[in-house]
Amino acid sequence: MDKGLRGSWPRATTLAVVTLVAAGMMAACGVAGGPTGLLQGTVTLGPISPVEQVGAPPNTRPYAATIDVETPGGDVVATVSSGEDGVFAVRLQAGSYRLVPRSPEGQPLPRATPLDAAVVADGTTRVTIAYDTGIR
Repeated sequence: MDKGLRGSWPRATTLAVVTLVAAGMMAACGVAGGPTGLLQGTVTLGPISPVEQVGAPPNTRPYAATIDVETPGGDVVATVSSGEDGVFAVRLQAGSYRLVPRSPEGQPLPRATPLDAAVVADGTTRVTIAYDTGIR
């Protein structure tokens, strides 16, 4: 049997290489190190009708949108999209973030206001982003 490199690396070196590969994979997946948490959100669009009646169903619906996740310094660390059901989720390092909802390209409406969120380690932070249709 050809020994090649087998058995020629000290155990500590092998462990260091495995650790570096794992750290590189985490960085590639958006996890830079340290504790992480889950940011879950629901995106709504409304009003969807110019007339709202008391006792009627909500004048909103789920909305598929794209949201940039920024650090307090303004660096975009993730871009997420909600599905047709308006739901999105992203795992982030624990910390403070600003969610910046995008309007459809070249259109002023619908629009939503940026939202600040704090992601907690080993927890789930839930947010709701409300897009305004401009219907009045």
